[in-house]
Order: sequence, then C-alpha cells, then structure tokens
Amino acid sequence: MAHRVLQNISRVIDANFDQLLENLRQLVAIESVEGTPSTGKPFGEAIQTALEMVLDLGQNMGFTARNHQGYVGTIDWGSGSEMIGVLTHVDVVPPGDLADWDTPPFELSEKDGYLCGRGVVDDKGPLLSALYGLYALKELGIPFEKRVRIIIGTNEESGWGCIKYYRTNCESPTTSICPDGMFTVVNREKGIITVSFSKELPVELCSGLSVHGGEASNLVPARATALLPFCSPEQRANIAKAIEEQPWVAGHTFKIEEKGPSILELTCQGKSTHAMTPAQGINAILGLLSWLVSGDCFAKELKDEFSTILHLVGETPDGAAMGLACHDELSGALTVNLGKINLENGRLTLQFDIRTPVTFSVENILGQVKALWREKGYRLVEQVVKSPLYVPGDSPLIKKLCAVYQSVTGEEPVIHSIGGGTYARAFPNCVCFGSVYPDEKLTVHSPNEQTLADNIRQNAKMYGLAIHQLIKDNE
Repeated sequence: MAHRVLQNISRVIDANFDQLLENLRQLVAIESVEGTPSTGKPFGEAIQTALEMVLDLGQNMGFTARNHQGYVGTIDWGSGSEMIGVLTHVDVVPPGDLADWDTPPFELSEKDGYLCGRGVVDDKGPLLSALYGLYALKELGIPFEKRVRIIIGTNEESGWGCIKYYRTNCESPTTSICPDGMFTVVNREKGIITVSFSKELPVELCSGLSVHGGEASNLVPARATALLPFCSPEQRANIAKAIEEQPWVAGHTFKIEEKGPSILELTCQGKSTHAMTPAQGINAILGLLSWLVSGDCFAKELKDEFSTILHLVGETPDGAAMGLACHDELSGALTVNLGKINLENGRLTLQFDIRTPVTFSVENILGQVKALWREKGYRLVEQVVKSPLYVPGDSPLIKKLCAVYQSVTGEEPVIHSIGGGTYARAFPNCVCFGSVYPDEKLTVHSPNEQTLADNIRQNAKMYGLAIHQLIKDNE
C-alpha cells in the first residue's frame, strides 16, 4: 500500500518540481531576518512578507490559509477530530559576513546539483517540500481521516514568540513532525539556555572604547570589532606587536584600520557555525578580547575585566571554566557559546547560548550561571529557557516515521540526538523528521547554506508519504 501511494505522490511532485523551485527562489530572496516590529508585523516587515507569500501559495493550492496576527500562519486540509501538525518557520538567521559566502545569501544559486542560499535547509526548503507533499495528497484525492495543519512560525530563530502565541490562541496538534533537523528522526534535543548579563563600567575607564561582536546568540560570532579613540602612535605599535607575539591567534585573522585622527578600528575575523556545535567555529569575540588584553593599551582595570570574561568562557566551549561541564550517553556534552558582546558608553553586555544534556536540569545549570556572573558584578538582563526533548526510540510515532524513511530511501533509519532546538519540543508527541540526510554536510546557520536539489524533491515525497501514514488510523 505504502509503495503504491509513494509512486503516485512521486508522480505529482515530479510534475510540479519546477514550480516548487521557483517558489523557493522567491522565498529565499526575502531577507526574513527579525526586524523592527509594527502593527500586524511583530517581527518586522521582511518576515511578514515571507509569511504572506507562503500563505498565498497555500491558498492558491486550494488549502485554507490564515494569518494569525502576524505571529504565525496556518495552512489546513482534511477533517476529523484529530490534527496532525507539520511545524515549520519562514524566519532565518542573519547571513553573517558576506565575504564568507561564495554567492549572495538571499539569492537561490544552483551549481553542480546543489542549491545554495540562506534558508534552503533551515527552514524554507523543508517548508515548501512539506507543502508540496500535502498538495500531492490533495491532488490525488486521498481521503483524510484526520486534519493536517502546516504551522508556519515567524521567529523560531530568535525567541519563539510565534509559537508562544500559537499555543495560547490556537489548537495544538495531537501528533506532529518538524522538518527542521536530521533524517531519519531526532528524538533527543538538548535543553537551551539563552541568557544575557550586563555591567556598568566607569566611563572614564573605557575612554570612549566601544566593542561589538556577534549577530545572534545561536551563532558562533564570525566578526568582532573594537573602536579605539585617542589612540597614540605608541598604542598602535603595541596593538600591532600583540598580533605578532601571541600564538593563540591561530584560526583568527586581524585587521587594523584608521578611522580618523587618532582613531583605530580593530577587527577580528573568526568562523561562524551553529551554536549547537561551537567547536566547529572560531569565536571572533574571544579572539578580539585576547588581543585587547595582550597589548599595553588600556587601564589595568579594563584589561582585568576582559580577562575575567576570557577566563570564565575558557579555551574550550564545554563550560568547564564555569564549572558547568557535564554529559550523558543520550545526548552528549554541554556546550557554551558567547554569541554577542556590546560595550558602549561604559555598559558592557554579554549574551550566551548554553546547550544542556537531556538528563540534566536546565534550571539548576541556569542557577549556577547566574550566581557565577552575579558574583563578578553582572546583573541579569534576560533569560530564555527551553526544556530538553526526549521521545523513546520505540514509540509508535518514531516507528512509523522510520518505516516511511526506509520506503523512500531504501536505507536503514538513523535516530539522532542534536544540540539544536526545534519546534518539536513545543508540543507533545512530536519529533524532528529530516531534512538533513545522514551523509549530508551540515550547513545550517553557516555561510553557503546548501542542499542538493534532489534532496528538496525527495523531501517533498517523504513528507507526502509521512502525512499519508499519519492520517491513516489503521496503517
């Protein structure tokens, strides 16, 4: 039965694949990074444009599409008391340093069978694959014994205000999949702590110094800069000398530019990656701070402050320097990413992303972090805590999804643990199902985000078959 259904789904997907790619091209072109809120557009103009594009597409396909106050969109089909959810989002992380991209991040580029552009993997490509999979079932006239709802979030990458709105104002699905992780299934997601601290430094101590680094807490920062006014020739020489003498700069690159009389801009370049795998990146903030404390350029008190940050973050992103290091067999080790720094007019702000193993208490770890930084004179600015997810691998939902994966790919299923946080943890009986394959390079949140065009096509068939199996009570 599943094989015959898959053949029919494949026929519809293949016939409409060029249109799917054109829609993806249009969607990637929308720079849907969170922006300034306005009436009906809580996360900015660009995100609202992306949401409306997807809802218009769903409406034109014959589905019922609705915009829920700009926070979230829904596309519905079928009938019945139970509802199957497909959890997606249109927002994306910032592209980072454009110099790290081989092609413009907000243009869909095609080369050697690969599609490149911000969102092709996370999560615009999977969203459209799921939508076309549902469309194939509709076109085939397959009866639905349950309702299906594609839920389209708008700030998954930066706070989950969209999903909080949905859970308060809309019906929760009884069973869901989230095409925002790895194939076959992700049944373990680490806890996530996003926490910001600030400290007031004497303005005269900073002498007009400003420091900025990072674009989002869930990205390893690829760039950090410091603006030094009133910089003497002697200070400039000390700064340049610090680069030559310090062996720790391996992996970082540094640049000194004159921005005016006695004004220098120092730039440290690292390598961005997702905060769930910080060891794969090179943190530019840490490189810049190491540079600043190494030269004889500032008052001792300011150098000591930067040294304290470096000491507590540590040389490895495992939290050991803060006494947080822990791991479990289910999900691996804790990770820490210093994602953002800002020093302006004497106010120093730090933002961290901490991923915790599924069997450890996020509340306890957060308590340790807060106490540690409070002891150093910092006050808490903001905290967001997302509890870990764990669904046993022998659950009926996972068994059904594994069977779908095997039918489509002919390969043995793989069950994953990830450090990333997805909408799967927002609802009961929900797991990530794709969209990155076991042998595929993970480019989520990285420059040159890419996937094979054939993966986009196969995903549409995968999600079509998965929805079909989930709406059938007896299969």
